Amino acid sequence: MGKKISVQSKRFDTSSLDDFQRSFRKVLDDQAEHPENYDFLTKETVGNPVTLGPAVIAPEDWAAKQIARASAAADDWLKGVKRPRKNPVEAAIKANDKRKDRLAEAEKADKWRKKMGKVNLDEMYDTIEKVGAGGYRAGVEARTGKITRVAKELQPMVAALRGSIDAMSDATDADREKRLLAARRGMIEIGKKRTA
Repeated sequence: MGKKISVQSKRFDTSSLDDFQRSFRKVLDDQAEHPENYDFLTKETVGNPVTLGPAVIAPEDWAAKQIARASAAADDWLKGVKRPRKNPVEAAIKANDKRKDRLAEAEKADKWRKKMGKVNLDEMYDTIEKVGAGGYRAGVEARTGKITRVAKELQPMVAALRGSIDAMSDATDADREKRLLAARRGMIEIGKKRTA
């Protein structure tokens, strides 16, 4: 077994968020190599007088909660897409610069703009009406396998992040602000790890 990096007892050098990010990158690598060292983050802590739940819930529970919430929101989803706050075609065209920045296929922007300009709103909402709330719910429930797989991938990494943030001081407002920003930095690192 390799050297254990304890996120439970160790205090990270967080003089800067870059230091936190570098430290957490090492935690993610260690967590991938030695997941058993991080089991405590996903287990109940038996205490007296109360038993504490895990820092991050089990992936199956996580996935089930996401599916239940998304499925329960089906009627609200249908209501929302039928009554948008903005013209969706105009909003999409207005977001074109943002889209270019985020997509590798920015070269196709002119083609995309032309196609968006030809969208028929009556046809679009007719399709939405035919799909209905049941179609949305079925789509979510049909992706149960994918949602569960992603939750299983994310859960140990999020647990490692939770443990890493818990190892940071929270004595002052500045400390607590740093913890919030560290959570964002940690999720960025998780995203990089998943797409590597």
